[in-house]
Amino acid sequence: MTQPKNHRNGARRVAAGIMALGAAAACALAGSASAPASSEASRLVTITFNDSGKGRWSTEGDTDKGSMAMNYSWKGTAKFRVPTNALKKPSSAKFSVRGTGSLAGSWLGDFAGTQFGTASAGPYHCTYKGTLVKTTVDAQLKNGPKKGRLQILLFARSYEFGIYFFPTKGAGVTQDCANATGSSGPGHFSPAALFRDSFNVGGQLTTQTAVIDVPATLLPRGSAKITFPREIGSVNSPLRAKLAWRNVGTLALKAR
Repeated sequence: MTQPKNHRNGARRVAAGIMALGAAAACALAGSASAPASSEASRLVTITFNDSGKGRWSTEGDTDKGSMAMNYSWKGTAKFRVPTNALKKPSSAKFSVRGTGSLAGSWLGDFAGTQFGTASAGPYHCTYKGTLVKTTVDAQLKNGPKKGRLQILLFARSYEFGIYFFPTKGAGVTQDCANATGSSGPGHFSPAALFRDSFNVGGQLTTQTAVIDVPATLLPRGSAKITFPREIGSVNSPLRAKLAWRNVGTLALKAR
């Protein structure tokens, strides 16, 4: 018996719909099989820091003779989600990932001397102290400029009085000064600059950015010990005050 024309057309439309659904399902399955799971594409890496150092600075000139000593330490962690391909060959991989970190710093500083022929002439003395002062930082982990090296960048965040790593006032920080000289905080090896004395490193302000070069063997689950910071120098010229400084820290890192 011959089926009505509209019935035959309806059957064709149903069959075509079933075939389209089947093709879509097949494509979806193929896509899910070829796309790697997020856990396979990257892995969360936690890097721990443990640094301790000593900074020494002195000046001797016509208007000032003084010295600064700072003993400090800081520790913390930073977390990054690193591509698994980079973890397989960290010495040659090209990658750059962002993360966040938390640090805690402690320091004890002493600043003393005498000024001559100035508005604040006379002896001065300050002590500075911080104990496990906490801060949050942004971070970046990437391949270094040379093969076999990595770079960890720490970025200070904005606080009430500017962008810096650790505050020099309040938040568990204490200082005691005999007069106005030095009362604005440590002029050298400042906690705000992660205890570095240079104003900038590679064009980056030290109160805002820290660039730490480490061996690629730190990844995926390694350890390293480097010198950070390393600032040693002197100036001895008849046209200016005599200066000398030495600031060396030992930084231990682990990746897990």
